[in-house]
Amino acid sequence: MDQIEPTASVSPPAASQVLPPAISKSPGCLGIGAEMGASFVLPLFSLTFYRRAARTRLALAMVFFILFGLVITGLKTLGMIRGMVLVSTEIQRSFASGEFPEITISGGVAEATGPQPRVLIDQDGILIVVDTGGTYTDIDRARYNQGFLLTSTELVMLNNQGNYQRLPLRDLQAAFQADPILINGTTAAGWWGTASAVLMVISLPLLAIWYCLVRLGHVLLIGLVFWGIAALVRPSTTFSQVLAAGLYAVVPASYGQVLLSQVNVHFPGLFTLLLIPSWALGLAAALSTAPAAVSPEPGSVARPGLAGALLAERPLRPWRALIGLPLLIDLALEMIFAWGAWYVTWPLAFITLAALILVSLLPLVKKPQP
Repeated sequence: MDQIEPTASVSPPAASQVLPPAISKSPGCLGIGAEMGASFVLPLFSLTFYRRAARTRLALAMVFFILFGLVITGLKTLGMIRGMVLVSTEIQRSFASGEFPEITISGGVAEATGPQPRVLIDQDGILIVVDTGGTYTDIDRARYNQGFLLTSTELVMLNNQGNYQRLPLRDLQAAFQADPILINGTTAAGWWGTASAVLMVISLPLLAIWYCLVRLGHVLLIGLVFWGIAALVRPSTTFSQVLAAGLYAVVPASYGQVLLSQVNVHFPGLFTLLLIPSWALGLAAALSTAPAAVSPEPGSVARPGLAGALLAERPLRPWRALIGLPLLIDLALEMIFAWGAWYVTWPLAFITLAALILVSLLPLVKKPQP
């Protein structure tokens, strides 16, 4: 009989030697959609999320980053539209209340409603006057550095470079090819609407470029620094691991920027100051390995320490993002309406973060029946 050689016992590798696979199994279209939606919340607190992001395809993180930038672009655009609508409403209100006179220019002669002269602005070296009665005939250039004066036959203009011009109203009508020229609530709101539409056409792609491409370049530059530091600590670190953590770290940095804007904290570099600590924490989690479970002594119960509880590998559970939905709605409305209601958003943010962390620490796994 053939002798069977005894099998050599193989000891399990140490926890520090267990490395996650380079690429995780594809979750499918539905799973990717759920993960994309959850990525608006999970980067706020989940270390497991960053650890998983480091071993998945970088393309997924890149797609989410572009999606996140487009969402911010859309919210900023809605905020601009709201501001333009408010200006249009204010224009019509000013004419209806008589704060601004209705003006008719016909045959090179201007007529205005209400008492004359109508001094609209006279402060800080700026003068804007409508006077078809002849009281004002010129702008005192020794006193004012900017101004507009509408007389019965001329439009007098002075800019801050000292350029002075008197334009006959006949020439103005010829330039506009209109007789009469009506300036009232309806026409002024229409002109503002046209200017707003042109501004939106220009602003929308610029906002998308800023929040997607320019910010991506910003992240790439910072990522090179993080990669150099991480490579000193762990030489096997790849740039894709570093970049994935940074692309998702944009989420807490962006939300933090909105929160600080509610208390009027604005200064250049604020986003970067918020991004760097979020990125560092996420990268540390991404490069760490979950601690191995310690078998308890017979008759005792294993109780992992605080570090083990925080770093333990847990199911991703994308449904937890639903807990952050009220906060996301509040942040979106803040970006559109700029309410500045920090007394609502800040407590909601702390409550949401606490709830997310608490739920993530719960095992939520049924114990096997004896």
